[in-house]
Amino acid sequence: MSRSNEGLAAIPGETWALPPQRSLPEIVAERLMEAIRAGTLKPGERLVETSLASRLQVSRGPLREALKALEANHLVESRRGRGTYVRAVKPDEVAQMVAVRAMLEGLAARLVAVHSTPAMIEQLERLHRRIEITARAGETAEWRDLDWSFHETVCTFSRNAFLLASWRSISNLVRIYLHQHPSYVTNVESILANHVSFMAAIKSKDPDRAEAVFRTTILKSGFARINMNVPEPLSVYVDPGVEVEFAPPATGRKTAKGATKQRRKAHG
Repeated sequence: MSRSNEGLAAIPGETWALPPQRSLPEIVAERLMEAIRAGTLKPGERLVETSLASRLQVSRGPLREALKALEANHLVESRRGRGTYVRAVKPDEVAQMVAVRAMLEGLAARLVAVHSTPAMIEQLERLHRRIEITARAGETAEWRDLDWSFHETVCTFSRNAFLLASWRSISNLVRIYLHQHPSYVTNVESILANHVSFMAAIKSKDPDRAEAVFRTTILKSGFARINMNVPEPLSVYVDPGVEVEFAPPATGRKTAKGATKQRRKAHG
């Protein structure tokens, strides 16, 4: 065995697969997505092609392809005769996405609880520790990204490609909405407490518990963020034995007939 091959073999879990080649439109789309997530490009803002092409130092051809890809992912929208705009996520869209996300992540957590390996648990625990460190250090942008990475990792560890693809189909809009929401500044301890519950549920190896904790937490906290109780048709998916932490919503909270009562805890 050559010295170069020895070096490769000495790295546990190392893959020989080369990273996929990315086209210029894909790179441009990624840069625009980052700008939208960071708030540099704001919801409702018109995207002027000449200005963007100049800032990105690309021609308008790759830029237009990138904008088409973002439109397909519902991040921007074309308005006839008016141009292309960054999409603003509406409350009713958030409600629909919360419901889908809760079901998908509940199923993912069930699957991970059944077949998780020590390596998987260690990776999730590392993410969890980094989330706690960055959150308490006030590094809001970084810990939001780490939080989202945690949930994506759970879906990846489900070993179900269709589940992961479905989750990713709504992930961009959900992530952008959460990046604009103040809870990552005002509700830090509550979110961290929920993460402790997530980790305990997965490590329990109890699929029923793991699914209930993820599904219930996402439903309760997700609807709380848009000032709503969990709607009656979804209340059947809320496990009353799962405690969920979140700050009390603003006054004028919307309710639904028969909605599940939610536990609220404010943190100073």
